Amino acid sequence: MTRRNLSYLVLAAMLPGLAGCEHLGIFEPFREVSCFEAATVSLSDAVSIAQGGDGRALDADYRQDQEMGCLQGDPGVYDITLLASGMIYTVSVDAKTRQIGPRQVSNVTTQLLSGSPFPGSPADMARIVPRLSIDMLQAIDIAEQQGGKAMVAWIEEMDGRAGYTMKLVQGGRVRETWILGERGT
Repeated sequence: MTRRNLSYLVLAAMLPGLAGCEHLGIFEPFREVSCFEAATVSLSDAVSIAQGGDGRALDADYRQDQEMGCLQGDPGVYDITLLASGMIYTVSVDAKTRQIGPRQVSNVTTQLLSGSPFPGSPADMARIVPRLSIDMLQAIDIAEQQGGKAMVAWIEEMDGRAGYTMKLVQGGRVRETWILGERGT
């Protein structure tokens, strides 16, 4: 067996193991992407429901925990991290019924607001919010105009600029984009 054939054999053996991995770069499991495409509630709708006129979304993420969820009529949920009244909360929104779960205080991340938040944490996202001139709903709209359906969105800095990173799904494929959201731009 040649070295090249051995390399292909090793790669082929590894691929099934990758199917269970989640959130590695822009890779999403096929099951999760398929369920997401079947969801009747959009990420934008879920964010709007979660904010409920009180709070600002920092992070929004679709998830499907059930292996056979879509086949059983359960398209999954959106988990939304909110900043409201100086506190960080998390809430889930059902991707089929729009039913919202209770707001839960994220005590650890709320405490980080007074300290030095680590990059990518909800506290770090909350630190970036005052520099944003658009909210997550506006950023999702901008991203979806480029094609695809937003699946995940979060506040982030890139090269010192404030904005939103998003994962969009189109035709079963996931791509990542960044939307500049900084004031004065």
